[in-house]
Amino acid sequence: MTDLQTSPPRTRLSAELRRKLVIDVAFDVIARGGFEGLRTRDVAAQAGINSATLHHHFPTKEDLIAGVAAELQHRFKTERAPGSEEARAASAAAALAGEFSDVIFYLEERQQTLAVYREFVGRAPRDPAIAKLVANLHAGWRGSLVTIFAAGKKDGSLRADLDHEAAADVFLSAVWGFIALADGPPTDLRRVLAELQKWLQPQSGR
Repeated sequence: MTDLQTSPPRTRLSAELRRKLVIDVAFDVIARGGFEGLRTRDVAAQAGINSATLHHHFPTKEDLIAGVAAELQHRFKTERAPGSEEARAASAAAALAGEFSDVIFYLEERQQTLAVYREFVGRAPRDPAIAKLVANLHAGWRGSLVTIFAAGKKDGSLRADLDHEAAADVFLSAVWGFIALADGPPTDLRRVLAELQKWLQPQSGR
C-alpha cells in the first residue's frame, strides 16, 4: 500500500491582503528598475496571481502607480527613527532633532523607499498625476517643518529672526538635493544636517 502525500491546503488571501501584496511587489519593482521596469504582467507573476486578478484590483497601470504612491506616503508617515516620534512632543528643538534623525534613518535603513521616492520625483515633471502626488508629499513634510520652525522661534530654541517659511524650503532643498544624488554616505549627510542646525540656532551678537 502506497502512502499518498497530500499538499497542504492553500491559504486564500483576502482582497485587502492581495491588494497589499501587489502594491508591495510593484514597490520593489520600481525600487530596483524604475518605472521603465514596471510591467503589470510581471508584477502579477511575482505576486503569484494572474493578470486578470491584478486588473480587478488595479484596472490600469496608473491605478497601480497611485497605489504605490499611497504606500510611499504611508511609509513616510509611519516609519520613523527609533525614539524620534516620542521625542517630538517635548519641544521644538526635540521635534527638529527628530526630523534630522528620520533623514539619517531613511538613508541608512530605508534605501528601497528612497529609491521609489527618487523615481516619483524624477517622473513628476513629465506626468501631471505624479506631479500632484509628489506635491502632496512635499506639502505635508514642508508643513511639519514650518510648524517646528515657528515654534522654535517662539520658544527661543531657534533664531528669532528666522523666516520659518523660507527655512523649511532651505531644509527640504538641502536634504532632497543630497538624497537625489544617491551617492553620498550618511556621514556626509550628517555634516550637511549639522551645518543646517548651526544656521537655525540662535547666535550671540545677532
